[in-house]
Amino acid sequence: KMYKIGVVDDNELYCLALQRFLSREFEVSIFTRVSNFLQQACSFDLVIVDYSIPAANYEKEIDGCQLICHIKASSPNPPLLILATGFLSKNELGIGQEICPQADSYLAKDAGLDAISRQIKQLLATRQERHPAQTSLSTIRPNS
Repeated sequence: KMYKIGVVDDNELYCLALQRFLSREFEVSIFTRVSNFLQQACSFDLVIVDYSIPAANYEKEIDGCQLICHIKASSPNPPLLILATGFLSKNELGIGQEICPQADSYLAKDAGLDAISRQIKQLLATRQERHPAQTSLSTIRPNS
């Protein structure tokens, strides 16, 4: 089966670029609004969440880390959650751990599509090996 990947980012061009690139190997859905995403959050195997997601006027302010915490707290078997951010370069991903320790992995938006694709495959493979039903996902963190 194809893995299902969600992308939550208010930058529609970034979403579309990721969708175009990743849909060769994955089933990709994009969300520019948190509220649309929350209705189906748990139908994905992995979700890339932008750190700075502006809320719509009628939504309460939430950043990507709060969204990740919310999904993990409210779902018995949450998807893998990657925090993506434009203000970390690919050399500073350790800082991601400080900003949001609950994320399963971190992604610099300047990493390039090939690197993003590799990171997704690596995470999904790790999850396969570890039988997520019995494992806490927090053990999958690289370099902790």
